[in-house]
This record gives sequence, structure tokens and C-alpha cells, in this order.
Amino acid sequence: MKNLTNSLHFRPLFSQTFGLSRFGRRFILLGGIFALVGLSCGQRKEAIVQQKIAEKTQAFRSKKSAECRESLLMLAEKRVDSLLLAEAQQQLLDSLSRSKPGRPARPVKVPPIDSLAVGPLFDL
Repeated sequence: MKNLTNSLHFRPLFSQTFGLSRFGRRFILLGGIFALVGLSCGQRKEAIVQQKIAEKTQAFRSKKSAECRESLLMLAEKRVDSLLLAEAQQQLLDSLSRSKPGRPARPVKVPPIDSLAVGPLFDL
């Protein structure tokens, strides 16, 4: 028997079915590898993009929360100040605190201890 591989022109089944040359097979193989690498990198890129989006969203939320907190504290401070001022003004405008006190009663006349008339000390 002859050597069967020489007589049958042994080629892979894929190239016989689609009629591809050696260049075509290499092109398809390289294309498949690049597609797999691209898909795997795409998934990594997508994960990295999602992570960056989550980080930026968290940073935005914390920044906005700090701004809102600061705004609320300023608003609360203004309201407390206005309430304290209104209370102080109300105490000043209170009718009982503004009225003058009444006159005290006149003291009883104390009679003098010495009943002599006043005169010059020396006659000249």
C-alpha cells in the first residue's frame, strides 16, 4: 500500500468545506482571537466604567449632601437668630416693663431736735 497521506492530499475539514486558503484560515484565526480579546477587554472596560461612574456618583452625592447640610444650617441659624431677636424686642416692648414706677409716698416730717431759733454766733 502506498502512503495514504500523499495520495489523498490531506487537508483539514474546515478548509475543504469553506474552500479557504492558508491565508484565509490565518485571517479567521487571528480575527477570532482579536474578537475574544476585544470582548474580554470590553467586559473589563465596562466594569472599570461602571466603577468610575459609581465613584463619581458617590462623590457627587456626598458633595451635594454637604452643600444641602450647609444650606440647612445657615437657614436654621437665621431662623433662630430672628426668633431670639423677636423675643428680645417683645420683652422691650412689653407694656409692663415700659411703664414708669409710681412715686413713693412722702416721708413723715421729722421734727427738729433743737427748737431754738437760729442766730449769729458772734455779735460784733
